[in-house]
Amino acid sequence: MHLPRALLFCLVLAALPVPLKAASVQDRLFVGTEALLRGRYELASQTFAEALAADPENPYARTRLALALAGSGQADRARAELEKSLAARSDDLFALWSLGCLDLLAGRPTAAAGRFAAMDKADPGNLRSVLGLALAALQDGRTAEGIKLLAKVQQAEAGDALIRLLTGYAYWSLDAPANARLELEATLELEPRNTAALELLGLVYRRQGKADLAASAWGQALAIDPKSPGARFFLSRLAEDEGLAATLADRPAEARRAYERALAADPGNAAAAKALGLGVPQPTAPPAAARSPSNRPDSPTDDNHPARSAVARDKGEPGMPREAGERPKKKNAKAPAAPAEVPTPGE
Repeated sequence: MHLPRALLFCLVLAALPVPLKAASVQDRLFVGTEALLRGRYELASQTFAEALAADPENPYARTRLALALAGSGQADRARAELEKSLAARSDDLFALWSLGCLDLLAGRPTAAAGRFAAMDKADPGNLRSVLGLALAALQDGRTAEGIKLLAKVQQAEAGDALIRLLTGYAYWSLDAPANARLELEATLELEPRNTAALELLGLVYRRQGKADLAASAWGQALAIDPKSPGARFFLSRLAEDEGLAATLADRPAEARRAYERALAADPGNAAAAKALGLGVPQPTAPPAAARSPSNRPDSPTDDNHPARSAVARDKGEPGMPREAGERPKKKNAKAPAAPAEVPTPGE
């Protein structure tokens, strides 16, 4: 049985004679990391800024401050902090990765490719750099090149949940649900409570005609995060579709139950309310995120968008080389359309 990372870290600190100033910085790093993990970006930003003020050369504090700023929508400030990290050390892999992801989110694939190429030069064969180059190629319209690089990542079977999630998202964007499913299920084996993976996997199951599995994935996402707007939206529209099918089949009682489920999942579902003869509420907008290849509103929510996860939610998972001198942690693109079938590695 593994000790929780927070407890393990506390035990390590207890065993070492740490000066008062260092302990204070460590305390701030602990609080900041916990806040970052919980999406409390304002608190995380403030805490990491305080840690950085006390220890200006601390690379962990600076890069995690950048992540917190990115998570709160302050991309320019995040970029400035990451550039400072690169100025201090040009082969800072974490800063290069984060800057590349910010470039992808800003729709600048050429700039992103430059960051990921620099990663590969500093650490040849780094899977995140290969994945980044794949995402940049896809965003830039170089589909064949992107698919080739994605296959290389998939063959490596990385133990990095973020790599598997983003690879799955890339295949989803390429309209290759079978490949996407493999990667997203692997993501959840590594990180069972990853709501972004659950939301996207639900869409993959739905595309494959497996409505029960889709509902189960979205239900799990809601069990983890009851406020998840994406999971509620998708569950509601799935029930709405079932209601329409029952109506067309002249099964009114079944249709009514389906529409009631749709409205319970999302009270803003105007179609379900209208079908039940209720007052039409303000329609709920589709989750604001990158569209699927067919430009439908069946995409992950903005907060759980896999590409955004690469920056705002990346805490330095296993598989990502840690910066020299980093503090230990305390716990535990839209691509162009492509052929519907992408060969699975090994086929």
